[in-house]
Amino acid sequence: MRRHLLLSVTSLATLLLTATTGCAGNPMSQEVIQRTVEDVIAANMAVETVSFELTTSTMVSIESAGQTSEQSSYGTGTGSVDNRNQRMHLLMTATTREEGASESTTEVFVADEWMYISASVPGEEIQWMKMRMPEGLWEQQDQVRQQVDLLKVADEVNYLGIEEVEGVKCYVVEIVPDMDSVRQMMAQVQGPIPAVGGIDPGAPELGEMVKQVSMTQYIAVDGYLFRRTDQRMLIEFTPATLGIPDGEFDRVVEDTFTTLVFRNYNEPATIQLPQGALAATQIGA
Repeated sequence: MRRHLLLSVTSLATLLLTATTGCAGNPMSQEVIQRTVEDVIAANMAVETVSFELTTSTMVSIESAGQTSEQSSYGTGTGSVDNRNQRMHLLMTATTREEGASESTTEVFVADEWMYISASVPGEEIQWMKMRMPEGLWEQQDQVRQQVDLLKVADEVNYLGIEEVEGVKCYVVEIVPDMDSVRQMMAQVQGPIPAVGGIDPGAPELGEMVKQVSMTQYIAVDGYLFRRTDQRMLIEFTPATLGIPDGEFDRVVEDTFTTLVFRNYNEPATIQLPQGALAATQIGA
């Protein structure tokens, strides 16, 4: 049970943090790429509202006593962001396969400087928790601004050509993120999450567990808004990494692929808390 709680903590932080075939077109000069990056950053930082869909698949390999077991999960979700009022909503359903299949639903709201979280499985009552949003954490929850931040600190931006995403012509660019910046972003997300059920998500340095990040972004030719992002993140940890006794496992490797598709830019968005969230149990200070 403790192992599953630890895996859930790392998956949640990875989520909060958090683009197909194609032929290369005429190569862009470095000067044109840099100018385009600046235009992309300016366009996306001006976004007031946006909705998104995401899919994620994760393969977890657990090494213990010379044997390796695997656990896979697949998730789908929808969400919306209102930057003007600093509100966000994410609803995600995940199916985990390990000696059978189990399904869970996670819902997250950000409103009025609070984050509300619920997690439920079929047949059980939904329970809500809430935590105060620390200063500066809003930007870390905004999916579009996460993409902007990674683009700002990219070690390398490679132009791959032009493709269409849902009928929109897009530049396709491969982003090689600066790993120090990725680790810093994850630490900013992870740090304010309070301990739950005896598990302190701030204890292990999640950023130090990240071994690899790769990303492909699809950016609209007209307007420079993000239309799609494909991301892979490889995380590895041991009992020593988590500060727990040896013996439960030797090593865990978590390989996650995530696709985000963005829609409905700057269209009216209404994000309202459900009735159950109003009675949420507060966690943390």
